[in-house]
Amino acid sequence: MVSNTIENNKSYYLKSLSLEDKFSRLDAWYKVDFLIDNNIMTKEYVVENKGQFLDLLTTTDEMVKVHAWVLARRFADAGYITREDIDKRKSYLIPYVQSGDLTAWWNAVDLIKGGYIDSSYIRPYRNVFIESLKSENPGIVSDAWHMVPMLTDAKILTESDYEDNKKYLFNVLKSSNQYIRLNAWETIIDLGEKGVLQKEDILPFRDRAKELIEGDDLIKLTSLFDTNREDFLLRLKKLDLIQ
Repeated sequence: MVSNTIENNKSYYLKSLSLEDKFSRLDAWYKVDFLIDNNIMTKEYVVENKGQFLDLLTTTDEMVKVHAWVLARRFADAGYITREDIDKRKSYLIPYVQSGDLTAWWNAVDLIKGGYIDSSYIRPYRNVFIESLKSENPGIVSDAWHMVPMLTDAKILTESDYEDNKKYLFNVLKSSNQYIRLNAWETIIDLGEKGVLQKEDILPFRDRAKELIEGDDLIKLTSLFDTNREDFLLRLKKLDLIQ
């Protein structure tokens, strides 16, 4: 049930999709599904006003633009915008892909998966992404490696593009930043389960896995990734990282 506060401010929410402040407008567009589900606005109203969203995909406000593209596939799937809307504006995403922005790469691959752009449009920039796999920033390394299965499925990367760079991911396990270190563990285990990493890649790090399950890192990890200790230990066991 929608709250009385939202119901009483229905006119504001209707107008919010066209706010002059583009950050506030973007925030409003992020709420579109919720507002439709709660009968504050209709899909027809959203479609009629889609130009206000499309403007955010090409705005000069860099932060707004990148995060507006996060919504592009979802909105196309929902019928708020069209394939043609995306095709006309896809060039605005490319500078961020070229710069190595991982959010932009995720957006691009998501659009490829949805059939809204072709992988050949992004593939010429794959060397930019490959550089992220061996970045000096351990957080970027972990996040980029987590995306490898997506880019492989989208036919942007092949095994030869990342095979020689696996060592950079395992180096992240040395990070003094607990969150980055735990994110690397989640990435490594996920890639082991998906076959991107082989057991021979992972087994040299059994000692570090032992340290993980014996310290407070495990408690933090399970809370960060919405899992529980038993399930996580089972995943480690399946990869022969623990007995």
